Amino acid sequence: MSYEEVDGLLERITGKRLLSDQTIQNLVVAKAVEASRQWQSASQGDTAASALPAIMSQVDWYDAQSEEVLLLTDAILVKQQKAHRDKGTDQSVREPETKRVNTDVWLVEQATGGFLYLMAGIDATGQEMVSATDRFRWQFQQDYGERTEPLPVVAITDGARTIRCQLAEVFGQPVPLILDWYHLDKKVGELMSMVARNKQEKAIHVARLLDHLWHGRTEAALAYLRREVQAKNPEPLAALVTYLEKHRAEIINYGRRQRAGKPIGSGRMEKGVDQVIGARQKHKGMSWSPTGSKALGILKVVELNQQWEQLWFPQQAAA
Repeated sequence: MSYEEVDGLLERITGKRLLSDQTIQNLVVAKAVEASRQWQSASQGDTAASALPAIMSQVDWYDAQSEEVLLLTDAILVKQQKAHRDKGTDQSVREPETKRVNTDVWLVEQATGGFLYLMAGIDATGQEMVSATDRFRWQFQQDYGERTEPLPVVAITDGARTIRCQLAEVFGQPVPLILDWYHLDKKVGELMSMVARNKQEKAIHVARLLDHLWHGRTEAALAYLRREVQAKNPEPLAALVTYLEKHRAEIINYGRRQRAGKPIGSGRMEKGVDQVIGARQKHKGMSWSPTGSKALGILKVVELNQQWEQLWFPQQAAA
């Protein structure tokens, strides 16, 4: 049923009408801004917060018994709403399809177990009010600020340089980092689609490369690319070589780590960004304003962190 049909049915049966889409959007944005202000106040106002604990410069990726504090992060894109609409119609003016709303989502393992979802807070215009980095710093202080021994922090990311820089800035040193297997697998497949001369060659090359990379044999993967691959297009081949060289320190023996029962990043984080943004916002025909997309994501983060009642019914939550 369409929105209008549901509205009419509800009014006939109950005498009440649905909220308009604009009223709903205003309410969502207002509550997202309220949550963002709470995040900002907490992260900037707690001057008595403990300093961040020291972290280990090296971690044993493969020891099943060793402790780890996991940080997972990823970005997700949704189609951005057109800036203008034709008068008298509901159809947006055609604009390039390349515009996307980008949202970074963090999952931080807590000292009490489980993971907390984090993203940046926004003001009423959609501008960032408090960064995800500031939120992470504050949350980490709350969870681990009293820790006296260095923490075995492990970050599993898509390899973006900005994430490495953010974590180094927060902790004052580089953080042990693993390149998420999902992104590595995807990158190899995408670039080999442009490199291989046909589907059969692509299948062979991808299988060989992923076998090397799954076992942490980055140098063998690079040697295979240089010696065995005849490219129909040398540019994506060079891009793949550069990608593997740039991330060689972050490519581990994924098979060995998985056998140790430790995450390689391709599951929990993908589910995380899907829960926060994808499940609601990535459907055929949908497009979003940056403010609306991020506001809805913030409310989902509040729900996933089990803080829904506290935001919407603070008096009941406090009782």
